[in-house]
Amino acid sequence: MKSVQPILAQQFNLIQTELNRFRNNPYSADRVHDLRVAIRTLRGLFKFLKREIPRTTFEDIDQTLSAAAMIFGPLRELDVLIAQAGDFAYAHPDSGSDYQNLFQDFHAKRDAEMQRVLTDDVQHQLVADLDNVKRHLAFLAFDRTTNWNQYVFRELKRRGDKVVRKYQRLDFNDYLRVHQIRKKAKTLRYSATYFADFAPKLAGKIGKKAKTIQDESGKITDAHVNDGLLQKFANQADNPAEAKLLLRIARAQRELIAGTR
Repeated sequence: MKSVQPILAQQFNLIQTELNRFRNNPYSADRVHDLRVAIRTLRGLFKFLKREIPRTTFEDIDQTLSAAAMIFGPLRELDVLIAQAGDFAYAHPDSGSDYQNLFQDFHAKRDAEMQRVLTDDVQHQLVADLDNVKRHLAFLAFDRTTNWNQYVFRELKRRGDKVVRKYQRLDFNDYLRVHQIRKKAKTLRYSATYFADFAPKLAGKIGKKAKTIQDESGKITDAHVNDGLLQKFANQADNPAEAKLLLRIARAQRELIAGTR
């Protein structure tokens, strides 16, 4: 009987690989993104399997992987902000705006956050978190009696129907609910992708729906975070011209949110 165990082990190994890639080039936004996604994917797969995991074990794994992903959260937010500000600068190439100083400040903030992530204390905690998850993986036995084809099919159907219903009733002005539906769509999409062999037809259908919901809600959540950071940096800016530019970009983020509703 096929088991989910090798899939979880493979995803854990991918985290180790992406961590090495990040350490080799922490200046790359892609390396931060891919490492964080690898961690959150494994967390999502465990969430999907929650009903087959002892409660205390699941809670420890879930909290540990959440903490590991959060290490890279602020760095990823700055990378997204820099990319969005880059798009704004490209679309508004007016010579009167001091984009150069703006991006110099952005990258200085990113460098400071990167150095925090690379400190020995943070890296030691990350390794301890991953070791904890590895120990749980070694003791969990998913392949004993469960019919995984049935389990995956039922969970994809149950979770898929639930996410779609909530998305259809979603108030896009309620950021917290938009954020929650995005996270649920991610868990569903990861599970439909990595457990597809257990329910191929349904997984393909559910995966597409989850991706659409994730992408649409993601536009709002990313813009919401960008808006908050831009207004924060504008309040901290010593240069009035830079503060004005930051607020212009922030306004564009709010317009983007309004345009997706």
